[in-house]
Amino acid sequence: MHRATLAAAPKELTRPGKMVSNGAFTLTEWTEGASIKLTRNPRYRGNSLNLIDGVRYRILADENAELRAYRAGELHVTFVVPRGQFDWIKENLRAELHISPQMNTYFYGFNLDKPLFANNPKLRQALSMVIDRQRLADTVLRVGETAAQGWVPIGTNDYGSQSFDYAEQPMTERIAAAQALYREAGFSAAKPARFELRYNSGEMHNKVAIAVASMWKEALGVEAKLVAVEIKSLLSDINTRKVDMFRLSWAGDYNDAYTYAQYLKSDFGINTVGYKNPAYDALLAKAAAAAGSTTRRQILEEAERLMLADHPLIPLYFYVNKHLVKPEVRGWYENVLNVTYSKDLALE
Repeated sequence: MHRATLAAAPKELTRPGKMVSNGAFTLTEWTEGASIKLTRNPRYRGNSLNLIDGVRYRILADENAELRAYRAGELHVTFVVPRGQFDWIKENLRAELHISPQMNTYFYGFNLDKPLFANNPKLRQALSMVIDRQRLADTVLRVGETAAQGWVPIGTNDYGSQSFDYAEQPMTERIAAAQALYREAGFSAAKPARFELRYNSGEMHNKVAIAVASMWKEALGVEAKLVAVEIKSLLSDINTRKVDMFRLSWAGDYNDAYTYAQYLKSDFGINTVGYKNPAYDALLAKAAAAAGSTTRRQILEEAERLMLADHPLIPLYFYVNKHLVKPEVRGWYENVLNVTYSKDLALE
């Protein structure tokens, strides 16, 4: 923070004319709920390499409205593409459609403070095994998302993707094995497992929950109650441990596997599932102290395999970056963190 500005105008620190910037642009306009306008910062250390004089960010909550604005020439780049029109976009705007891996995992987490899940690793595994993630990606998601057979996303720097031991098994074999585990855990058609799955409101979250609950019901006879709430309520319920199972996603803070590994460390402040495994913690400590990158990578991969065998959560899919980019935009690039700096772009 710029101390003098903070002292002089603490409540206006983020307003145009008050905000102090050390980046490529400065804030010149902000219409709340509508747009943000930035202009070139001549004092920026890399100003000579900045290729544009300004950028306006439009705030559009509706995906279809964003597509209409793009087609009308009001936007050069979209933040997302609407699922309902993805097939039309692929057919008509294929050259402008950019899809690439994103470092973000969509998952269902068990509340391991609940006896039902804490004392039933076989139940946790059975619930994971019967989910056909590829069918979920192909028939429900349908915008290029990748079925997640592990926790750390594909494309993470200097890391080999890990997966469940049963990831390559045919679904018929997986379901049969899961049914055996389900019985061993003490459940049956006469005594089904019952729990609540809580997730934040949204059309896609609802579709995914219905699809997964149907797979559980069909393969195992599980009775899952689906409850959609606002995101603030969901986070509050998770933090106060009032949930059985919940939907969340985890996006990497930086391009390294440790940002995912740390999420499940027993003393990590936002370990939402409550996973505690001393052997896992020891591997993370060993990785942090490793001298070479190869050794560190091998240790982190071993840690993920250990965690996946414990099934403290159910990864469902990896997000992908989905943008429409006008042909006159030069310099566009993809990356797993989904961060493309405006200063690197230019208009033909």
